[in-house]
Amino acid sequence: MRNPWVNGEFIFDLSENNIFTKDDENYINGLGIQQLNTVGQIYLLDIFLSKDNYVDLHYHSNASELTYCISGSATISFINPTPNEWQSFTLKPGEAVSIPQGFWHCAQALEENTHLLATHDTDNLQTIFGSDLLRLTPKEVMASIYCLDEMSLEKVLSPINETSVIGPPADCERHVAGDRVRERNEDEHSGLGFINEMPRSDDEKMKKENNKQQEVNKEEPKAEYESETTGVQSIPIPLYNEAVSPYPIHKK
Repeated sequence: MRNPWVNGEFIFDLSENNIFTKDDENYINGLGIQQLNTVGQIYLLDIFLSKDNYVDLHYHSNASELTYCISGSATISFINPTPNEWQSFTLKPGEAVSIPQGFWHCAQALEENTHLLATHDTDNLQTIFGSDLLRLTPKEVMASIYCLDEMSLEKVLSPINETSVIGPPADCERHVAGDRVRERNEDEHSGLGFINEMPRSDDEKMKKENNKQQEVNKEEPKAEYESETTGVQSIPIPLYNEAVSPYPIHKK
């Protein structure tokens, strides 16, 4: 019987198999059995990231992963289903983290020129990205399951129109929370932003005035039509979910 390795290929340049490129500093190259027919049960992802860029949330249905930090540093995060917790690990050069098969995970670069090597125990890696889950799942299904407004959901998720392997895109614009509150209140002619961003000294002054007014209300006799809760009451400022920041997805 002829040795199957005789005519095999033994060397491959990963740069010749680019999987995704966001820009010159953020891209991923790969190697599996399609690139090197002697590779065995292994698939490599050579990952290059600049600071604050992410490998999109994803999971591998057919492989475990071992991510090794070559340079820079990164946070590797996943949902651990055993304690049902979100766990994060900081990787520095020479360190590796194990990601079991099926774990929902992502990677964030903490420094410029971060270089990671992700090794998988399969020669034909299968990956499901979070961006695909969001854009391909019918909005009416998500709205029904989570009791959401379908039109609002459609609007929020509409910019995600293709697979996002590395995010956020180069043209993503984010504002700090204070700016968002200020802009929203200007549009709605609301005083909540002023209260929310009030200096501490003014805030304390308002509390003292409210306390004085409450004392006055206690001393004044209540009319027959007044309820027991009449008086100056603090109105809770509504909390807004600032976690969703929709942005277009670009693939170079």
